[in-house]
Amino acid sequence: MQLTLSHISYAYPGATSPILNNVSLAFPQGWTALLGDNGCGKTTLARLACGLIKPDAGSSTQGLVCAYCAQETAAPPEALYDFAASYDRLARDLRHVLRLEDDMPWRYAALSCGEQKKLQVACSLWQRPDVLALDEPTNHLDHDAREQLALALARFRGIGILVSHDRELIDAVAARCASFEAGGVIVRPGGYSAARAQAERERTAALRERAAAKDALARLAAEKERRAHEAARADARRSKRRVDPKDKSAKAKIDLAVFTGQDGARGRLSAQMDAQLDAARKRLDAAFVAKRYDGSLWIDARPSARKTLLHLPAGRIPCGPGELDVPELFVGNTDHVGISGPNGAGKSTLLAHARRLLAPDLPVLEIPQEVGRAEAEALLARIRSLPPAARGQVLSCVAQLNSDPDRILEGDRTSPGELRKLMLAVGLLDRPVLIIMDEPTNHLDLHSAQALEQALAAYPGALLLVSHDEPFLAACTSRRWEVRDGAVRER
Repeated sequence: MQLTLSHISYAYPGATSPILNNVSLAFPQGWTALLGDNGCGKTTLARLACGLIKPDAGSSTQGLVCAYCAQETAAPPEALYDFAASYDRLARDLRHVLRLEDDMPWRYAALSCGEQKKLQVACSLWQRPDVLALDEPTNHLDHDAREQLALALARFRGIGILVSHDRELIDAVAARCASFEAGGVIVRPGGYSAARAQAERERTAALRERAAAKDALARLAAEKERRAHEAARADARRSKRRVDPKDKSAKAKIDLAVFTGQDGARGRLSAQMDAQLDAARKRLDAAFVAKRYDGSLWIDARPSARKTLLHLPAGRIPCGPGELDVPELFVGNTDHVGISGPNGAGKSTLLAHARRLLAPDLPVLEIPQEVGRAEAEALLARIRSLPPAARGQVLSCVAQLNSDPDRILEGDRTSPGELRKLMLAVGLLDRPVLIIMDEPTNHLDLHSAQALEQALAAYPGALLLVSHDEPFLAACTSRRWEVRDGAVRER
């Protein structure tokens, strides 16, 4: 069994160029990971593979039962209540592996995003599709839940398409990686680590080839210039303008040189040199190495004049069916605070409680876990209506966060990862003194997550970040609030 996409092209309405152009790719049984920067077309390709959208050109294998598990978790899966009522062997196994309680489907709206994600994936696996596409399945999941998910996915025997920035998950389940790059979609064997190592070897070889091509072009250009000077001197020697009209011997020598074809030989050599230069330029153009944007987002950013931005008094706050014990906590004007803990422990509840205690006149930028469709459309409309200077600042910011500024606003769909970058870029126009982000690396590709990590680490104001990504929190925060077992502890 194999799913084949042949010469697929697709453009979103309003886009000036297709997001996928003449892509051919085969998905055999097992998991294939789709890698690439936000907005490159990974989700679009997964949706095309599952038949959720139709390509503008090309074809795909028909007759396969497909299931698509989206990034967003707000809407309950279609098969949720059928799964809840089922106690066949697969349903029981999924509940056991993913640590799902029997009543969780019936209180879906009250679950944390991580718990909703596990139910969403469980329902997709329970349907036993021929093709299963999972779009960022580890978003919102803590470390234990990610391990549970890897075990569940490893048991799937169909054709799996995995869109993810989770290196550990890709290494655990993927047999091959299809990477979106400047030259198209390139398939490499193995999980993320193996595919990345192969890509780095190819990049190193490309850099060497580009350096060699530049050297060759420079040598040929210098040689052409030297020969041009020699030809000019030879022309001067063959000119009869400076020869004495009575010097018949000198005129005869010049005529003999012309007659014997020395001029023609030099002309042929010049043509050959031009051909070599043209070949060298083509070699240099072919040795393409993708560039990355770099820079600082915080040129005009300043900490608040207030030394304390947030004070949480000690007490207990409602959290799900119980309460959360909160000690006295403070956030200073330059504090970078990370909030961590398992799914369902109360991290988002603590964050919501903290927001209510902020002074109303404090310029705060808040970026939630999920962005609704109406909010996304309003954001894009605002960006398109900005004055040229402000819009240029926004696009410069997203470029430094590893997105193509010329393409990010095209069409009527912007990826969730790109929306988060745009929200950050637009929010910076208001010069916030506190940035609050709930799961900031969700939906971000690896390069974008690293760019965001570096940017937030350098932010001169205050940060309040909720994340399951421990390396990310370690890199850009200096204080930690841990939410676990009904209590908040500072460490």
